[in-house]
Amino acid sequence: MIYLHVTPDSPLSQGDIIDCCPILVWEDLSTESTALDPVELKLRVIVVTQACDLAQSRVTRVVVAVVHSAQTLVDQGVLKGKAITDQIRSHRVYG
Repeated sequence: MIYLHVTPDSPLSQGDIIDCCPILVWEDLSTESTALDPVELKLRVIVVTQACDLAQSRVTRVVVAVVHSAQTLVDQGVLKGKAITDQIRSHRVYG
């Protein structure tokens, strides 16, 4: 494995991956209403807040980005399967 499993009480750092992280989003569930209903999703995310800010407790909120499955990106046409084996594994691709 290329990463470590840490305990829930360990401090967060930039690059940490969190499984089943609760993310609150607002979805328009009705086309007739202008009110947006909050929906909580449980997603796999990566912490993108600066490690120095987290270590020095300068932040009260953490910025995260959703981690997508490579296969999902291929299925959606965002990436080609060959790009995953050639470029992503050798770190020669954006994102």
